[in-house]
Amino acid sequence: MEFERFFKFSQLLLRGEFVLSYSGYVSEDILEAVGDTLRQRLETHARDGRQVRNVFSIFVELMQNIIRYGVDGPQPGPKDAEKPSFGIVMVSENEGKMDVIAGNFVNHEEADMLKSKMTFLQTQTPDALRELYRERLRGMPDNTSKGASLGLIEIARRSTLPLSYQITPTGDGQYFFMIKATV
Repeated sequence: MEFERFFKFSQLLLRGEFVLSYSGYVSEDILEAVGDTLRQRLETHARDGRQVRNVFSIFVELMQNIIRYGVDGPQPGPKDAEKPSFGIVMVSENEGKMDVIAGNFVNHEEADMLKSKMTFLQTQTPDALRELYRERLRGMPDNTSKGASLGLIEIARRSTLPLSYQITPTGDGQYFFMIKATV
């Protein structure tokens, strides 16, 4: 990256509304380290303890989704068999609200599944989301899930606005999935 573009990028991220930004390969160790930094940053940016808890919970769910479901990114990564997924996470402050935005690469099948799940979650009321969450706690996870199938539901429950998302083809058979939750 040339210095002029790097400088412009740094100026954008140094604005007051950006609480945290991370881009790179994601692992449980990275999640823990970036999570610790986010907790410290939220102390001065969040309006109350509830907002801190909700933002942090959404952040953790999104990072775990990158770890579990993302595919290799565009950059060279570790050479071992447990290659972590590439993702981007950003937390920003906007007029007292906090936006948590994440993006990662997924394959075609996962992109279709995410589109279906996100479209469904966007139409649900808070009461319906709470009931769906309870049902999933009592039931078995989806056979495509690498967790308890609760992550996106939990993100939708904690968000004060409906989730927004975009899935963009990257031209190499992969898709870049972006999701935004607001608290």
